[in-house]
Amino acid sequence: MPCQTPHLDEVTTATPGISPGPVRDDESLLRDMINPDHVVDGKVRSAAISLRDLKERGFSVNRLDHVTRGFVERTIGQRLARPFQGANRVSEGVAIFAAQAVREIRDNGKQMFVVIDTATESNTGHASIYLSDIRVNESRARGMRSRLLPLLENRLSVAEAFAGR
Repeated sequence: MPCQTPHLDEVTTATPGISPGPVRDDESLLRDMINPDHVVDGKVRSAAISLRDLKERGFSVNRLDHVTRGFVERTIGQRLARPFQGANRVSEGVAIFAAQAVREIRDNGKQMFVVIDTATESNTGHASIYLSDIRVNESRARGMRSRLLPLLENRLSVAEAFAGR
């Protein structure tokens, strides 16, 4: 039976030969933000970061230096095209933050999150954020997530994020 524990090693790559390498502290990370999935009335919802993602699948981000503007725009377009009940989805741009800012979130000196390379053939600039301890209970995980959510407040348009590149 294959191991069900996610790859949580920040200093190696999950996909040698495909990946640009481990995620450096100075790298900018992007997360597309959609209204009403992630943002409502200009405010980031807690649902913008799934607890299941933080514990099991990884909270998906793109590494700015390893994706193109066109790739991010297509990804947002695909997300907007998904069926949705209720109000129409609209892009709120991308949240942009440093990998170091994620790693600096600490509790009693212990790093709360890891940022790992999870490149794929179709997205060599993919990375994932996980809780550093995926065994925490749901209440504790919600508290930890609340420390990560403010990083999603810094949003730019895709054009602004890629300006000068």
